[in-house]
Amino acid sequence: MVRNKQNTPGIIKYPFWRMTYQNPKAVYACVNLGEAVVPKEIAERAICIDGDIGAGLKKLK
Repeated sequence: MVRNKQNTPGIIKYPFWRMTYQNPKAVYACVNLGEAVVPKEIAERAICIDGDIGAGLKKLK
């Protein structure tokens, strides 16, 4: 799996990427403005939205 040591939020992402990789029934989902990416190993089981989660939640009201 790809690791970017300069991406501090990645400290949070890595465990979820690993769990998704290890569990074939898992799906990884993220909403992240400008950085909605996943490792190629889990790309087929990932839902990534490149957007502002705050703006998206406001639209749901």
